[in-house]
Amino acid sequence: MFVAMRLITFIITLLIAQCVVAQEVYDNSFDALMREYSMVDIQKIEPSILVELKYSTTDNFVGEDMYGELDCAYFATEFADRVVAAQRELQRRNPGLTLLIYDAARPISIQRSMRRAVEGTELEAFVADGSRGGRHNYGVAIDVTIATLDGDPLDMGCGFDDFTIAASVKETPDNSDSTTRTPNVYKTYLQKLVNKGIISAQAADNRLLLIEVMHSAGLYPYRREWWHFEEIMPMSDVRNKYRLLDF
Repeated sequence: MFVAMRLITFIITLLIAQCVVAQEVYDNSFDALMREYSMVDIQKIEPSILVELKYSTTDNFVGEDMYGELDCAYFATEFADRVVAAQRELQRRNPGLTLLIYDAARPISIQRSMRRAVEGTELEAFVADGSRGGRHNYGVAIDVTIATLDGDPLDMGCGFDDFTIAASVKETPDNSDSTTRTPNVYKTYLQKLVNKGIISAQAADNRLLLIEVMHSAGLYPYRREWWHFEEIMPMSDVRNKYRLLDF
């Protein structure tokens, strides 16, 4: 009996230890750390938004799964509210469409891993080195497209993480004056891409729709990437207002 009781006690102790280890692993997961840094899961606020984090797959410029277990799109609260507003404007205009998020908040450790993966290559210029952190590393940038409710993305003329001229709006202004960054400004540039045969007229229309719904929520495209949107705010202000995802 005594031996049996000791065996039972040992088993119970072992199970408790395993639970503690499991809890520690969970508490140190990206999801737990995102919540610790006051990031919010966009689908908890607006479940109709679709999420397919490209860096949790190999379908990205690195060709590697950089995020591992992370598959939720997190943002700073104020930024998340803007994304939700854009989704509601899109569905007001076309109930058969939805935002599809490709990237959101990104831990600074992942940023540095991305940079190491492309150092010494032609892609190095497109990836911040992670010394101070970019907007994704503060939870205030989104990589996004428009898709059907089944998750099929609309034609945008080129894919995510395309670094050719087809992906850019680089002749458009890159400043803090919102009056120079209206949808009509981008429409003119998109028409130039169509006229040059770089993208189709349908792709231009789809991009303009994305620009318009994001613009309605106060979000503007980055000049090199049709999928990347952010607030008009100097990076120095971003660093003062938001918290770096330092993990």
